[in-house]
Amino acid sequence: MRPIIFEDDLSQLLDQFEPSMLFDGSTVDELERWQDRFRSTVVELLGLRPERSDLSLEFLTETDCGDHVRHRIRYQTELDVFVPAYLLVPKELQNRTPGLLCLHGHSQFGKDGVAGIDNSPERKEEIVTKGYNFGQKFAQQGYVTLMPDLRGFGERRSNYPNPRVDYCMRNYLCATLMGTTVVALHLCDLQAALDVLQSLDYIDSEMLGCAGISLGGRMAMMISAFDSRVKIAVPSGCLSMYQERYQALKKCGAQLIPGLLQYGDTPEIFSLIAPRPMVIEWGLRDRLAPHEWAERALVRVRKAYGAAGASDQLFVDQFDGGHQFNMKVASDVLDKWRNGGL
Repeated sequence: MRPIIFEDDLSQLLDQFEPSMLFDGSTVDELERWQDRFRSTVVELLGLRPERSDLSLEFLTETDCGDHVRHRIRYQTELDVFVPAYLLVPKELQNRTPGLLCLHGHSQFGKDGVAGIDNSPERKEEIVTKGYNFGQKFAQQGYVTLMPDLRGFGERRSNYPNPRVDYCMRNYLCATLMGTTVVALHLCDLQAALDVLQSLDYIDSEMLGCAGISLGGRMAMMISAFDSRVKIAVPSGCLSMYQERYQALKKCGAQLIPGLLQYGDTPEIFSLIAPRPMVIEWGLRDRLAPHEWAERALVRVRKAYGAAGASDQLFVDQFDGGHQFNMKVASDVLDKWRNGGL
């Protein structure tokens, strides 16, 4: 008799798993009631959040980048925890300009590529192959953009002395032992980032958006779902489901929410953003978002937007590319949003 392999058993369970809180309504009222219940459930799953402190925003340096100025800043999210970030400000500011939070993916350089910093071959490769400099490009289109280092990346990254250690998973385990999650800590930082944007007198505090690639796309999804100050979302390279990713051993502790699959998956979190406008970027050759699972996720998100009467506010940019930020549809949609055309 063949022994029962634990990993095979878990994979089979994941494949057959049916979450208990999938949206099954068709009206605005049904959607809003479901959103309240599901949002509250996920907040409990995320665990404890640190107590927020004052921002203590500091402008450290500035660099003339031609059509915009790059400020290196830092701000406090909890006592003695400071976030390093870049703030890109167009030189020709329109009155009360929209602000965009732009989030990096799994990169040892964190925010650098998103801000267009290409002072090493590795940074240049990220920009060329993954379209990483979307924060810079949006600034060149007239938006004020803010790109922080997420915890564990860029200036907030250790030296990774042991290449055999999965530091994302290590950080996740440490956080869960203390009753929280890395996602909850990211959210704390991102809410502070929105505070930073709202504190700047040249930004329209009612016109804030968030864009991100890969891990940053996942966090763009999260902050948009849990903070209504985000009025438009552009998640890229993250149209995948936990049910598939962990079955395929594509793990990342920086994105894990313990117990989520009991109730829902990423399509349900995307659905919390409805009816606000959202552009989901999906590269058809993105190996981290298999076609079958991405289509399955989209069906569930479209159902929520349909119930909200906002099918025309959900945009899907399916492009011939891989795990990269595309910008084409997002630029057009953001321009319409900025000018009141959505």
